[in-house]
Amino acid sequence: MMRLWFLVFHAEPRDLVFNRNAVIGAAEVWVDVGNCLVGVGGVDYVVVGVGVLSKLVDAAREGFRARTAYPPMLMNSTSYFLAKLGLPRYMYKVIAADPWVVPFKAVGDLGLVRNIAYLHGILELVRGWGRVGRKTSYTIHALLRASGYNADEGLASRARLPMPCRLRLT
Repeated sequence: MMRLWFLVFHAEPRDLVFNRNAVIGAAEVWVDVGNCLVGVGGVDYVVVGVGVLSKLVDAAREGFRARTAYPPMLMNSTSYFLAKLGLPRYMYKVIAADPWVVPFKAVGDLGLVRNIAYLHGILELVRGWGRVGRKTSYTIHALLRASGYNADEGLASRARLPMPCRLRLT
């Protein structure tokens, strides 16, 4: 069982444009590849101004890679505005998913941070299987859909691997 700490952030594209609020949080994630189990606990977050996101560059230089999730249709514009704030694309990891509804419907910022942590925990689980192709988001959504959780149907239908297990989120 792997125990990981994730530094996550999220800002809506309109908040990036109008320089409003962003959410930065930390979460402890447990990943058990053998049992197909992902757990999230110890979630903490703070709401800050969008300008503070540029401080994540310092965290990246220290070895912490921030993680986030955005719907595929907003990925290009969000990456553009984050780069304008001083956070280039190679400084953070992103998953193509809407963190407000995947894998659970998020209510508030705590649920948003928890969903992003779950998505990146599932990514670590999928990477534990070996080579899954160049688009891991397809496999992540297919695994979520096969396990009965919320997923993007368009991305899930593109997965080409058989799902070796049913995912359990705790």
